[in-house]
Amino acid sequence: MSLSSSLIRALDVLTLLAGCEDGITVGEIVGALGQPRSNVVRIVNTLVEHGLVSRGPGRRLAPTAAFYDLCCRDRYGHLRHKYRPVLERLSKELNELVLLGVQEGNAIIHIDYIESDHRVRVAPSPVTRHDLRRNAIGKVALARRADLLADIDDAALLADLARVRRTGIGWNREETTGGVIVMACPGFSNAPTEPIIAVAWPTNRYCEAASTAAHKAILNALQHFGGQRAG
Repeated sequence: MSLSSSLIRALDVLTLLAGCEDGITVGEIVGALGQPRSNVVRIVNTLVEHGLVSRGPGRRLAPTAAFYDLCCRDRYGHLRHKYRPVLERLSKELNELVLLGVQEGNAIIHIDYIESDHRVRVAPSPVTRHDLRRNAIGKVALARRADLLADIDDAALLADLARVRRTGIGWNREETTGGVIVMACPGFSNAPTEPIIAVAWPTNRYCEAASTAAHKAILNALQHFGGQRAG
C-alpha cells in the first residue's frame, strides 16, 4: 500500500497542535516529533498560510477555528455565525443578493446568503458547486492560491486573476448566468480557508456607481465587525 510520507508528517504536527491548549513553538514540535526543523517549518508555514494554524505571542502556534471546523458535521456553522452580521449589514445597505462562499476543492459553494426584496431579484443557488474559473468568488479564491495557477493556461483568465490580486475584486459579468453581474471580495483575511463575500445584481439594476458603493460597503462592514471581534 502506497502512503504519503509528507502527509503523515503533517498529520503528526496537527495531532500535536490539537493537544496543546496553550500553543507550542516550532522548536517544541521538532523536539516532540524528532522531525527535521526544515520539514516542520514548511508544514507550519503551509498550515498558517491556509488559515488552519495561527501564531500567537512568543510565536506559539495553535489551531484556529477553521481547523476545528474540519472536524464538525456542520463544518461551516462557525463561519456562518461569524459573517452573518456582515451579510445583514450589507443586505440592509445595498438591498441586493449578498452571498458568502468558500472554496471546496475545484469548486465554490455558497454557505450563506440574504436575498433582496426587489420584485426582480437574483436567485441564490446554495446547493450548487460553482466553477472556480468562471465565478466571481472562485476567481478571488484562485488568485490567492499560487499553487493552483501553474495548471492554468488560459491567458485571459490569468490576466483576470492578476487584476483580482491588484484590486482585491473578482468579477463575473454574465459569464455563467445571462443578466447577472457578480462582484466578490475577500472576507476578514485572504487565507485560503477564509470565506469570500459577493454581491449580485440583475443587469438592469447594475451600474459602476453601484459596484463602487458595494465595494466600499463591504470594506466598511469588515472593518467594523473585524474591529469588534478584535476587541
